[in-house]
Amino acid sequence: MIKNIKIDESLEKYISDNSYDLHPVQKEIIEYNNSLGDLKKMQISVTQAYFMQLLIKINNVKQILEIGTFTGYSALSMALVMETDGLITCLDKNKETSDIAKNFFKKANVNNKIDLIIGSAIENLNKLINENKYFDLIFIDADKENYIK
Repeated sequence: MIKNIKIDESLEKYISDNSYDLHPVQKEIIEYNNSLGDLKKMQISVTQAYFMQLLIKINNVKQILEIGTFTGYSALSMALVMETDGLITCLDKNKETSDIAKNFFKKANVNNKIDLIIGSAIENLNKLINENKYFDLIFIDADKENYIK
C-alpha cells in the first residue's frame, strides 16, 4: 500500500546528505535565491530537483517544456543531466529574473540546452502548438491562475 510521506526538513536533509553534490552553479543559485527573502519560495527544493533529474535520466527525456523559470534552478538542474542533444524550452514572463537565469545557464555551460522565451505563457504555448512542438516532459511551475487554460 502506498503511503504519503511528509518531506520535512529532516527528511530533506537526509536526502541531500545522501545524494551527490550539487553543481557549483546550483549552489550559487540557491545562495542567490536565499538572499531574496520570501521570493526564494519560488525555487523548487533540492529534493524536487533530484527527482526531476531521475525522471529525465530513466526516461531518456530529450525535449522539456518548463513554464516558470524564475532564476533558473530547476531548468539548470534538468539541463545538467540531459544528453547534449536535449533541449529545454522555458517560458517566463519576468525579464529581470530571466536575465539572471540566463547568466547562471551560461556560467554552468548549459545555455546551449536551454531556450528561454520571455512573455505570456498562454500566448507562447499557442505559438508552440501552432509550430507542432512536442515535449517528453512538461514542468508547470508558474501562472497557477491560468492552469485550466
